[in-house]
Amino acid sequence: MPGERLALHIFEPRYQRLFHALEANEVEEFGIAYHTPSNPHSFDAPIYGGIVRLVFATEPGRTGERDAVVQCVNLFTTNEIHVADALDVPPYPTGIVVRMQAWKNWKVPASAEGSIAELAQYWKSQGSKAEAEGPVQSLTEAMVRYDFNPIERHEVLRCKSNEKRYVRFAETVQFKALIVQQMQLKSKGQFPN
Repeated sequence: MPGERLALHIFEPRYQRLFHALEANEVEEFGIAYHTPSNPHSFDAPIYGGIVRLVFATEPGRTGERDAVVQCVNLFTTNEIHVADALDVPPYPTGIVVRMQAWKNWKVPASAEGSIAELAQYWKSQGSKAEAEGPVQSLTEAMVRYDFNPIERHEVLRCKSNEKRYVRFAETVQFKALIVQQMQLKSKGQFPN
C-alpha cells in the first residue's frame, strides 16, 4: 500500500539485475504484483500491485545477493505480465501498467468508523506508536495500520465501484474488531467462541 515499506532479500540473478538498474538510475521504480495460489482471483485480469521505489540496499554479497528496503508510492493494474526468459532484456518480468491515482481519494467510510475506533483503542492499549499519529485518513492507510493481509487488501482493491469497495472494507474492519473483542474476553478469563 502507498507509504508502506517492505524488506526484500534479492537473490535471483534477474532481480539482482533489476537492482543494479535501480542503483544506476536506469530504472526509477518497479511494480510488485499480487499473486498467490491461496487467492485464485489474484491471477484474474486486471492484476493489481504496488509501484515501489528503492529506499536502501546493502552491498552485494559474494554471489550478488543483497537485502533491500522499498517503499510503495502508488498502486497499479495491468492486464498481463510478461515473464521473461533469462536471456531476455530485461530479464525480469514486465508489463504495461496503469497507475491507480483514485486511491488518494478513498476515505474511510462512515460505516467503518465505529470498528476503526475500536481497533484504534485496542492497539493504543497495546502500545502501538501508529495510533499516536492520530486517526487514519484513508482506506490504504487503514489497511496498513490494521494489518489487512494480502488477500484482504486484494479483495478491497479489486472492487469495481467505490460503493462496493467501501462495503468490503467495512466488513473486513468489522471482522477485525470482532476478533479484538474476542481477544479481550480471553484475557479476562472467558473462553471466546
